[in-house]
Amino acid sequence: MIVEHLIIGGIYFMLPIYLIWVTVIYLSVKFLVAYKAKNIDLNKLNKLNSAILFLGSFAFLLGLFAQILGLYGALISIQAAGDISPAIMAGGLKISFLAPLYGFGIFLISGIVWFVFRNLIRK
Repeated sequence: MIVEHLIIGGIYFMLPIYLIWVTVIYLSVKFLVAYKAKNIDLNKLNKLNSAILFLGSFAFLLGLFAQILGLYGALISIQAAGDISPAIMAGGLKISFLAPLYGFGIFLISGIVWFVFRNLIRK
């Protein structure tokens, strides 16, 4: 399913969103390893935590940008074709929501991780 969404949703925007997801996981693990170390550098932890939230926000904005570009191209094609069926339009709209959906999921997870890690740093 993930590979299918990568191809259907457009590899040029879905692949960076997937890579951001992997990077958020990597930074989260790196944060936890640094937090468990005896010598905690709070400045380093704050930078990692900020990077997690930034990447989540960027993934969401990238997904919205991909949707806007896709809808713009679809509207140009619809204008050229003249008349299309509602089923075709619904299928296109379904595909256009893949990138923002994945981006929003990453944003939600990174926001929760950021909030939890921020409270860990403050202790």
